[in-house]
Amino acid sequence: MAGATPRKIKSAERTLALFELFSREQQPFTVGHIARLLDIPQPSVSMLLRNLQDQGYLEYDQRSRTFAPSIRVALLGSWVDRRFSQAGAIGARLSALQHEVGESAFIGIQNGASAQYVLSQFADHPDRLEVVSGQFRSLTCSAIGRALLCLKPDDEVLRWVRRCNAEATEERFKVRETEFIARIHAWRTQGFAETAGDVTPGSGAFALCVQSPMGTAPLAVGIGGPLERIMPKRDELVSALLEFKQRFDATQEA
Repeated sequence: MAGATPRKIKSAERTLALFELFSREQQPFTVGHIARLLDIPQPSVSMLLRNLQDQGYLEYDQRSRTFAPSIRVALLGSWVDRRFSQAGAIGARLSALQHEVGESAFIGIQNGASAQYVLSQFADHPDRLEVVSGQFRSLTCSAIGRALLCLKPDDEVLRWVRRCNAEATEERFKVRETEFIARIHAWRTQGFAETAGDVTPGSGAFALCVQSPMGTAPLAVGIGGPLERIMPKRDELVSALLEFKQRFDATQEA
């Protein structure tokens, strides 16, 4: 029985990755296309899709040989939709922010020692900053992570810094404790956190926290793009983020 656990975990991860793919691309896919996009062997994809179809979570179009989520998937999230209704459609709000500023916009949460993106809207530029829903970044090196850390007391921030440094895959992802705490104080004072090539060379981002429509875990919303484009309009982008926060938080308190 113990030997089956890793397989079950892998199956669950692949299922979630599949639905993230549908959410991101918003179109049906063939077995082969899914296998290529998710880097999963085609026989495994076929088995996963058949199982989900048998349980009513996927629909299959014989003419195009494509799979797509069924109404059952939408109904699974209906209660979440109702919980989010007071804050309005968070996806629509993020899309409006992205169109307003002309740069990529995204929302993330803390997941262990990482910031995890849960929603993103890309800018219409070939050199845009691309962050994918489900993607992880270090708490200490990402704008989303830094904004979330600003909510914590210094002693807790230090614990996360040490953990992030211990788990860093590259030396450049490690931060100096004293210097980082000083930057946390500065970000708290200015009301937002930022990066400048810390994760993606040549790109940066600004982020701040908003109230979560459900649960107690905070959300952070950010805007990012190439440094040469976002730095000249830094004040404009930060102002758009602050307005987003004001409108978003106001719906929570109403």
